[in-house]
Amino acid sequence: MKKALMTCLAVTALFAIASSATAITCTLDQRPAATLLVPYFQVSIDPITGGIVSSGGLARDTIVTIVNASAAPMIAHVNVYNRFSEIKLDFNVALSGFDVQAMRMADIISGSLPTTLNSDGDDVCQGGANIVYVLGASPIANRNGYLRVSPLSPATVQDNSNGTTNYGSTPYFSIAEDLATDCDGVVGPLAFGYVAIDHANYCNLSDPTDPAYYFNDAIGMENNLFGEIIFTSGNGLPTYGISTVNLEADASFSDARLVEQGGGLPVRTFYARYVGTDVLCTNCGSGDPDTDLDLSAPWDEGYGDTREPLGLRWAARWFDLRDPVVGDVITSNFQVWRSSPTTDTVDGICVDNEPLSTLTFWDEDERTVTQGVCPSPCTTPQFNFPYETQQKNIRKFVHPLGIGVVAGWVELDFLNLGSGDVLDQAWAGYSFEGNIALESVLIGGTQLDPSSCNPLLVTGIQVITPVIDQAGGPLSNIPGPGTGR
Repeated sequence: MKKALMTCLAVTALFAIASSATAITCTLDQRPAATLLVPYFQVSIDPITGGIVSSGGLARDTIVTIVNASAAPMIAHVNVYNRFSEIKLDFNVALSGFDVQAMRMADIISGSLPTTLNSDGDDVCQGGANIVYVLGASPIANRNGYLRVSPLSPATVQDNSNGTTNYGSTPYFSIAEDLATDCDGVVGPLAFGYVAIDHANYCNLSDPTDPAYYFNDAIGMENNLFGEIIFTSGNGLPTYGISTVNLEADASFSDARLVEQGGGLPVRTFYARYVGTDVLCTNCGSGDPDTDLDLSAPWDEGYGDTREPLGLRWAARWFDLRDPVVGDVITSNFQVWRSSPTTDTVDGICVDNEPLSTLTFWDEDERTVTQGVCPSPCTTPQFNFPYETQQKNIRKFVHPLGIGVVAGWVELDFLNLGSGDVLDQAWAGYSFEGNIALESVLIGGTQLDPSSCNPLLVTGIQVITPVIDQAGGPLSNIPGPGTGR
């Protein structure tokens, strides 16, 4: 009994230490987080057959890596969306302490998923006849510490009996063609979408679009995940990588959520468009660890998703150097992810128009071209980022041109007070791509909003003060795992 108690205390300390590194919420910083956003992925497919194109100069693929920065084992819940924010696939990944899991998106969208076996060869998300994952079921098995919460009810009715969908030896689905089809039914050469990866308190078959994902504590709160995204091509040009977009969980969002429950203003969080004002969690008390020691655990405090949101204003660089003989010497692409509650697909209806954005291009001599939602005279034609994820080349935009004009920067403003929503958010990245080796790079954009929780000019939301976590806080104030969990 004493040995079991000491083990629990040691694991609790590990969680606290691993999650206490200095961080600032309401702005992106490069540190482990509770949710990883892969804002864009691409896989080449054959528009005729719908099959994956795995080789040759035109082949494109994306490698996503998930890393557990903690000594404690974790469950990562992976959610794959198409360009319209329709979720197409979700699954669990088991990460032992300090573990790394890499996934080719060509494999994922073909149905070849990572296993959830631990180092002993046991499936931590069941899959075996005598393994039951969620506490409260019989027999009780915690599979070496992956479980964080014993919910009063699991997120889905299957979670107590089988926390991983049994896809069989031959996958029965392939979503490649679906990911490549636009609103007009046209199948393009690239299957593309985005991925959100959450820490999960237990293996589950739910997803962020389901209120039970939050209400029944499927989503976890540990800031221990990080990763990278690597874009590859059949001929090696371009091949480049970037960090995942790391979104921290912060229990201070819980107090704001409580105010919202009482009829207050909405709270900008990453999953706010899915959480709604009526979604709490059933067994995490008031969110105050000082008064709910028997209910709250240090890794799961509060209501809703508690994830920091993304902002609405971004800065990116651009290059556009062409040669009449060899073609592009160096060019740029913009990767843009958007989240707009007013334009999501609803009941299968395909909506492809995001609120208009405003783009202001400068060259290196400060010559300016502006397009979008801006005072007259705006440059025409107007161009928008119409999907919730996409990649667009610099030549799609009206930008400064002329002899010697080959580079500059752009402000991408996704605030639209006319047709937007206070919960809108976005991310932007940019690439430099050349026709020789070592000339390609992908870079995350620079956040221009001082606070992504309270973007400039956005009203009608709760004011959230950015929280700075202090490293090395005292462990004596950390509550232990409660008996009511």
